[in-house]
Parts: sequence; C-alpha cells; structure tokens
Amino acid sequence: MSYVVTWGRGNRRPGSTIAEVDTALNDAAASGVPQVVGIYPPQHLAGDASPWDAPLPPALQIGVGHPDRSFVLWLGPEGGIGVEADAPPWPDGTPDIAFDYGGDAVFAGPDRARVTPDTARQAAREFVRTGQRPTCVQWTSDQ
Repeated sequence: MSYVVTWGRGNRRPGSTIAEVDTALNDAAASGVPQVVGIYPPQHLAGDASPWDAPLPPALQIGVGHPDRSFVLWLGPEGGIGVEADAPPWPDGTPDIAFDYGGDAVFAGPDRARVTPDTARQAAREFVRTGQRPTCVQWTSDQ
C-alpha cells in the first residue's frame, strides 16, 4: 500500500516501504522541534476528500522529535489513543509537550503522550506493513 507522510508546513513524502517511511520520520525528527507526523493513504489528501461523503481508509498520526515521549493516534473507525503499558509514568509537574502541527502547537501531556518514541515508530512501521490498527500498543478513547 502507498502512503503520504506529512509534517510541519508543507512537508510531504510518498512512502510504500518501511525504509521510506523511516527516512521521512527521521527527517521530521531532525527538524529540532517535536512534530505531529501523519501517515495517510493518498485519498486522505485529495483536494475534494471529505469523511462525510464516504469513509476514508484508516490513517495514523504519531509524535516525533521529543527524546522521552510520543503519542500514537488511530484515525480509523474505532479511533483511539495508543498506550504503552510499560511506559514510565508522566513526571509530576512536567508541562505538556508542544508538537508542531503545520505551524500550530498541539499539546500532548499525560492524557495523550502515552508511549515512548521507539514504540511510536514501531506502531508506524506496523501500520505501513499491515494497513491495520497497530497491535504493539493498547488502545483507549480516554482523553
């Protein structure tokens, strides 16, 4: 299956292999600012695409670029926030992490940044390989 990996303002990379998606994730992480990275089937980014017209294929968003925390969001019928059962607890008093989402800050704290960067990348690889909701994390709708 083919995907488009997006981050920041206007960064788009096609990818159909784990190596291609890994390269895009590396580039996003190297920006120096935590980033929201979307891994979308091309239909999501068609100019006239609307989830109200017909269901779109599932997609995944992850956070990259923070040394300790990330997030995994499933954009599919079941929805959900990825949870890594063995992730260290969120340190008391630690502020939410600002992830860049096309020039706007999206804040992720203990309710959303519930995985480590390695697990987020593992989820991205699994999604690219299977096209399905990753099984390497547990899923919750709690926000």
